[in-house]
Amino acid sequence: MRVVNSFKLRAPNGLARTTWVVVIGILCLTSCQYFPKSSDSINEDEATHYQGRIAYKSSDQSFVTLFRWLESESDFQLTLRDRLALGGVRIEGNESTATVEHSNGKKEENVNLDTWIEDNLGISISFRELWKCLSLKCQLIDDAETQEYDQYRRLESFSSDQWTFTFSYRDDDPDSSILNELEMHKEDTEIKIFFTKFEN
Repeated sequence: MRVVNSFKLRAPNGLARTTWVVVIGILCLTSCQYFPKSSDSINEDEATHYQGRIAYKSSDQSFVTLFRWLESESDFQLTLRDRLALGGVRIEGNESTATVEHSNGKKEENVNLDTWIEDNLGISISFRELWKCLSLKCQLIDDAETQEYDQYRRLESFSSDQWTFTFSYRDDDPDSSILNELEMHKEDTEIKIFFTKFEN
């Protein structure tokens, strides 16, 4: 079965990529005020809002980063911040284009995010599809090779393109779809997303 998206971490090559891996290990989001408010900033009261941390572990490296994700219709914003206030990144865009803004004022326009993430972090990932899966509605789930459900008939895990995705929910309410954690495993690679805020 063909799956549109896949996740893969490759060892970074060169000084730029190595620097990004070091930076991503200490990224910590504390406030969107770290960057000046953009003219097309998303209205938080009307947006999907996820916040928490991502932990990556493989046989040769690991890192943890905290994130804040906002999405309204086709527009999104992901803000990351170095806990030492030495740097940060804000990524804004929609289905067709994206802008990457660095805390030093550097801005990259019309960015292909999948390419940008692979070039800078060594991770091949379908950026938008991952966030869509948090609502339990995405192409990865639709194309899954296997699906398992918990006692409340909520999606508990699925397998796709050699990856296993496992969801855990915040409470035992059968009507709740608020995620506490998402784990992704493939061979010796493990990615965990922990949520401190989850508003669909």
